[in-house]
Amino acid sequence: MDPNLQAIVDRLLAVHQDRVELDAIGEAIGTLAIDTAGIEAILDAIEAAGRTIVAPSGGTGIAALRKVVPAARLLSKELGRTARVPEIAARAGLSEAEVRQALLLAKVMSR
Repeated sequence: MDPNLQAIVDRLLAVHQDRVELDAIGEAIGTLAIDTAGIEAILDAIEAAGRTIVAPSGGTGIAALRKVVPAARLLSKELGRTARVPEIAARAGLSEAEVRQALLLAKVMSR
């Protein structure tokens, strides 16, 4: 695993003994440019260490996901490629952090 990704995983595992919220993962990633494979690697490593990944309480992740998915699909059609986080954020009216967290939630939900 990439050393930057491993450092993120190590910090999360040191702080969270049983469950790791998606918000914590999003905060740990911060502004690092991590592709889908990197996110998968982080999630796999956390789960391999015996931790459960959970969505944040309050349902804000689902609300953001409902904005992110249509925006990403529309942008992909318009641009002819996968939309980037800043583009999705601008179209959905969300911050880049909110978009990243919504995308993490989608990854976890698809597992």
